Amino acid sequence: MLGSIVNGIILGSIITLGGLGISYILLIQNYFNFTGGTFFTLGAYLAFAFLSIIPMGSFPVVSFGPGLILALILSMIVLAIIMTAVDKFLYQPLRKRNSPFMFFYLTAFGMLFVLRSLIYLIWGPQLKNYISGVRKTYHLAGGINISPDEIFVVLATLIIVGIVYYFQYYTKLGKAMLATANDSRLAEISGIKNKHVHTTVTIIAGVLTATAGVFYGLAIQLRPIMGFTLLMAMFFAVVCGGDGAILGTLGAGLIIGITQEFGSEILQVIFDSTGIPIEMSGYKQVLAFLLLIVILTTKPHGIFQGTFLER
Repeated sequence: MLGSIVNGIILGSIITLGGLGISYILLIQNYFNFTGGTFFTLGAYLAFAFLSIIPMGSFPVVSFGPGLILALILSMIVLAIIMTAVDKFLYQPLRKRNSPFMFFYLTAFGMLFVLRSLIYLIWGPQLKNYISGVRKTYHLAGGINISPDEIFVVLATLIIVGIVYYFQYYTKLGKAMLATANDSRLAEISGIKNKHVHTTVTIIAGVLTATAGVFYGLAIQLRPIMGFTLLMAMFFAVVCGGDGAILGTLGAGLIIGITQEFGSEILQVIFDSTGIPIEMSGYKQVLAFLLLIVILTTKPHGIFQGTFLER
């Protein structure tokens, strides 16, 4: 049971970064970016492509080397450019015309299928890994099995969340983003260039999304539908953590990660003991959806409203 909680923390860390990418778009541009999951997948596969020409190298303890870090950085840059181009050519004209938000959602759905088809076309449906071979794993008490790579993912996520939090609340640009989110017209009058803010937000979202995708590929594996299967969980982290709430998104991401892993294991034990032939590993997303419904009906403004995690 403790092992499933640890697995939930690892998954929750990845969900947090993906959720922050979606949260930034929601905070400034006021719509849920349904392509967030597909960009998540694209970022992971871009790093995989770069590793085909970059030597992996090695670090002590973990299974990867400086090659993966370089591939991650290049993936961040390329995905940020792609997302910025999509925003400029598709969403910016909609904002200028004050189009209904339904147009944004329809455009996002269209991009989702286009990008998903491109991923299948370029890399195929096969599962892939950044590192081949058996990885080192620590076997601890309570059924906990954790690899150094997974420990790296959790620690790196906490560091990234801390950096993003400082940026948003203690830098001039971060405060300008918050001002634009609160009142874009007043921010424009105050001298803040909303167009530049939108571009900055999209770049940050691209960096966070690419990082989340690479971390998923490192901790688990590369799958063409991996972002799509985590999309509901990322939406949960955004909605239940609160709009633009960085610490709230972290808290909600960990909650949904643990719920999916620990909850599915508990239900599997119940189903096995009662003879019900259900494999819960294929229904983890259902738990995310059910928990989201419960939160929306009881705490629609976020589960951390009024606490320090509201920021």
